[in-house]
Amino acid sequence: MDLLLHTAHHLDFSRMGERTATDLGGCRIYTGHHGKPGGPALVFVHGGYHGAWCFSHYLDYFAQRRIGCYALDLPGHGALAAGMRPDMGVEFLAARLVECVAKLARPVVLVGHSVGAIPVMRAAMDLDLHGLVLMAPSPPGNLPGARALPMVPADKLRAAPSPAEVRRRFLDVADDVCVDSVMALMCPESPAVLNDRYALRIHIDPGRIACPGVCFEAGRDDEDRHPEGQNLAIARFLGIDYALLDSQPHCMMYGPQWQESAQALCAWYRHHLDVKQ
Repeated sequence: MDLLLHTAHHLDFSRMGERTATDLGGCRIYTGHHGKPGGPALVFVHGGYHGAWCFSHYLDYFAQRRIGCYALDLPGHGALAAGMRPDMGVEFLAARLVECVAKLARPVVLVGHSVGAIPVMRAAMDLDLHGLVLMAPSPPGNLPGARALPMVPADKLRAAPSPAEVRRRFLDVADDVCVDSVMALMCPESPAVLNDRYALRIHIDPGRIACPGVCFEAGRDDEDRHPEGQNLAIARFLGIDYALLDSQPHCMMYGPQWQESAQALCAWYRHHLDVKQ
């Protein structure tokens, strides 16, 4: 089965349509594998413009290793995109995430990507988590030295990035790579979420996050939004581990070498949570 994972096209997300989905706490959560009874499950939370679909390969990877794994659509994203509103901010998404995890009623390791890492960090302040994983994260608003960015108009949804931006910012691939499958699944984003990040409005209290964690930096990330040193600063601010994945683009979970990031996460999970294959 591992051979199939390595030969499948990294921009083919069709497997998501085969997964069981349940609505919990205003989110839609997709099951990869239930894992061992009582074992901590990975719960993947997407970033801006995305949905659970972007973790399709990860769900297969961890399911093959019998590790509990789920991916969710936050409100207004993925299959829930029709409900998107311009006023849906990080605090709203974090509250729904807390409710979803509570209703899942099992030990959880929250995994947040990009701007999705902010509601994940905020939710972690109110949850008894077994682990916290940040992948190419946006910074907390109170991170010393965090870089603010220009805000976007607050009264209308922000359209998904263009194919050229997806190739450059998300995947770091050549201009002739077809990204139609990504474009077909991305959704507009709430300006409230983006401005919460750009204006550094969401502060995180590290003292309220009491679990092991790791921050994975994408070595080929977009320097404008993820400047050198920011990911390491986030890890130190939260008191969690840090790892640089040199070959990975911003969207490491579906980049050309996504398996390497999955392997790094799996190794961290097994080391800190003592789960054997």
